[in-house]
Amino acid sequence: MKGTERRRELLAWLEAKESLSLAEIVARFGVSKMTAHRDLDILEKRQALKRIHGGAIASKKSEGIIPTTIDPAARRRDDCLICQRPVSQHLLYSLTTIGSDQRPYCCPHCGVSAQLANPEQTAMAMATDFLTGRPHPAQHSWFVLGSVVVPCCHPSMLTFEDEAMARRFQTGFGGRLGRLSNALAYLQDEMRLHHEGSGCPHCAAADVSKENEQQREGRDP
Repeated sequence: MKGTERRRELLAWLEAKESLSLAEIVARFGVSKMTAHRDLDILEKRQALKRIHGGAIASKKSEGIIPTTIDPAARRRDDCLICQRPVSQHLLYSLTTIGSDQRPYCCPHCGVSAQLANPEQTAMAMATDFLTGRPHPAQHSWFVLGSVVVPCCHPSMLTFEDEAMARRFQTGFGGRLGRLSNALAYLQDEMRLHHEGSGCPHCAAADVSKENEQQREGRDP
């Protein structure tokens, strides 16, 4: 099959499934991972799809949706309060404290970690749909836990406003589906398994890594 025909068929398949993993593409077309990556790069440059870690999603799912009340330029200046990574729009998880202080986190992983650390101080939690970028209350969100898509902190925790979309994503990229209570329990289990102290060991490791990098560059952490 020629490259143009393969990419045309890939697009039709993606529109039907709405999300595809790299492994699925390799298996269906019998091509190498390098060829699959090249096809996805070509199609993304044509704005025919959106690349994500480990695969792609249909571009129609993210077209024209920038639903936020926070200035995007100001948001880029913020760093996650847990791991100090930059906060991005499509992964944003924010907590509002009882004192009305709004705290941004780089992804659901860090946001849920903060909720575990200070449960009494959280008045409201807002998640962001991973595909559409639409903010919504975390208690109404569907969490895909531990999928192969890891755009930020590990283990991956991604949020979806729509259950059907979350299930499709889970089918393509693995992980467990749950609600906020399941996400809290999932991360708490990770802490018990890998860390004797308080807080998430994966976020702590990221923080140490950032400190080391800053020290190598001669900056104060």
